[in-house]
Amino acid sequence: GNEGNEGNENDGFDFAAYPSRHVALHVTYAGWDYRGFASQGAEQDGVRTVEEALFRALKRVRLIAPDATWKTCDYTRCGRTDAGVSALGQVVSARLRCRVPRRDDDDDDVDENGRRGGDEIDYPAVLNRALPRDIRILGWTYVSPAFSARFDCVHRHYKYFFTDWGGLDVSAMNEAARSFVGEHDFRNFCKMDARNVRNYRRRIDSCRVVVNGPDGGLVRVGAMGLGGGGGGDASGGKEGDEEKAGARLATSPRNTAGEPPGVAHIEVVGTAFLWHQVRCIASVLFLVGLGREPPGVVAHMLDLARCPRKPQYEMAPEEPLLLWRCAFRDVSFRLSDAARSQLELHVAQCTHGHVIRAGMWAETFAHVRRGGYDDDDDDDDDDD
Repeated sequence: GNEGNEGNENDGFDFAAYPSRHVALHVTYAGWDYRGFASQGAEQDGVRTVEEALFRALKRVRLIAPDATWKTCDYTRCGRTDAGVSALGQVVSARLRCRVPRRDDDDDDVDENGRRGGDEIDYPAVLNRALPRDIRILGWTYVSPAFSARFDCVHRHYKYFFTDWGGLDVSAMNEAARSFVGEHDFRNFCKMDARNVRNYRRRIDSCRVVVNGPDGGLVRVGAMGLGGGGGGDASGGKEGDEEKAGARLATSPRNTAGEPPGVAHIEVVGTAFLWHQVRCIASVLFLVGLGREPPGVVAHMLDLARCPRKPQYEMAPEEPLLLWRCAFRDVSFRLSDAARSQLELHVAQCTHGHVIRAGMWAETFAHVRRGGYDDDDDDDDDDD
């Protein structure tokens, strides 16, 4: 059909002849190759943002008018993730072309059987064919014209991933993390934005370090938990290193389904966040985990009477940060079986590529950590 005709949206298509209604989209993206989620303006050549890619796709498949702007299609976003940051739970809303017009007696919520929605455009399936490989729509739902993805969000849930090499005191990190919970002035845990921000008080509902494995211990499988020819003992460290770090570690011959072993994360849940707040929180927790600061440093930095100026510390990198979930009341996303099948195949292909590459680096790490060459490796070659 006309959906793939990106450069000629007007050809034979009268957008005004179709009904439209407000729809919320659940968006996931790998932000590593983008300059953030929010659009920097199409006039800035060479600036790639997730929002610009999403807007181009919406126009390409004619869900919004070719001359639509953020304002004319009632567009809202939940979060502005920075350059290099990814999302599994981003949510946006806009007034999109539809097949099922909104009736005056419609209550925008639909039942589990997809009342009246079964005849609607399959928004994820249509958009995912037009989006770049690293951006996908995971679900959709009707919303009220008054809905705001930003202001109706009740909490935002971030995860900051890391691999532990046996040198982090996870117990101390969690002790420090508990001090973040509650409402505080977080000016010592953000990048100051004096031009746009006056109030630095924010509420954190939950903050903890989550590690995989039995009883909260990190799983060790080969090098970095990805094989590596180490037979579960490729770390190459001396006995007692883990005890020195104070973290309880567990060894397992294989990972739990769906949980990559050796990968842990810092979990932060709150209503709203300041610029770089989660990355600053992660930085200080890593300093505690490494033993460079005591767990009480968090309470000290949150007390502006004792710590009126932000101490100098290096901010954690952006790539491990994931906007994991944006929560809303009375909003339930849906996904057709056809769109789900497309997504499962696509995500499996992407996962395969990354895991294979990580496994190859794990083999290299295991080889280097073993300290060179093993004479036994040559025996198999003689039998060929």
